[in-house]
Amino acid sequence: MNSWPILAASIAAALAVPIVAHDGYIIQLLNIAILNAIVVLGLNFVTGWAGQINFGQAAFYGLGAYTTAIATKAGLPWITTPFLSVIVVMAASLMLGLPTMRLRTYYLAMTTIGFGEIIRLIIVHWEPVTGGTSGLRAIPGISIFGFGPQGQIQHYYLLIAVLLLAILIAARVRHSVLGRAMIATRDSEIAAEQSGVDTVRTKLLAFMIGAVYAGLAGCLYASSIRFISPDSFSGTQAILLMTMLIVGGMGSIAGCIIGAVALTILPEALRFLGQWYLVLYGLGVIAVIVLAPGGLASLASLSQARRASVH
Repeated sequence: MNSWPILAASIAAALAVPIVAHDGYIIQLLNIAILNAIVVLGLNFVTGWAGQINFGQAAFYGLGAYTTAIATKAGLPWITTPFLSVIVVMAASLMLGLPTMRLRTYYLAMTTIGFGEIIRLIIVHWEPVTGGTSGLRAIPGISIFGFGPQGQIQHYYLLIAVLLLAILIAARVRHSVLGRAMIATRDSEIAAEQSGVDTVRTKLLAFMIGAVYAGLAGCLYASSIRFISPDSFSGTQAILLMTMLIVGGMGSIAGCIIGAVALTILPEALRFLGQWYLVLYGLGVIAVIVLAPGGLASLASLSQARRASVH
């Protein structure tokens, strides 16, 4: 099935959202959903394609955000902060990935859980620099040579542009030699190694690319929301990001976007139910995982297959 018409319609719908929705809160919620989508796209490299369980994506998200916030509040121009964020998360992912990517099974998952907790503790206790549990406020906004987005709508369009670029890069990597090596590693490391794939290098590259996605998203988060705190990058957030990937469709670029947007907006849409919204939210997530193991992105292909079987 040709996906270009669907992509074009999705882009047109995304561009029309601010015209239809004038509520600033809705636009800000969508901005957070877009940032989550970029982070989940990064998580998909190592978990969806390379098959490694990674609970450290929220920590890389936080490293990017705090690097940007600290740098800009110290007076550095914003244009330098994406590069600083990338350097910090690449260094952290390299130090974390080098020893763990040589191991199989769940060692990476255990290591990234510990890494996330270490980052959280550093943020909380390094109060003079990070603001501790109170976080950092009044973070300078995005500004390139004096020009930058003003208001939620302009930030929305900027983030949409960044998301489209992130999707394009992910699609190119997926169909490259590296992307095929990731899929081979996920399917069978032993078979991939016998075919000449350097599985350690492949997993490490997937891990580092995913960290860069999270670090850049963190940079944009700090500069567009202009307030950060440890709660935004906690272990709970790490689990939520993994849930977004699973619910949307692991290994699917479209699934990353669908899962991130759905699980960012759904809790807010259900808040009118009071305390019951968490119950319905949890039941909805479980229902998707049980009824559509391939995620929400697989529903279209499932319905198409059923129609074909009927005819």
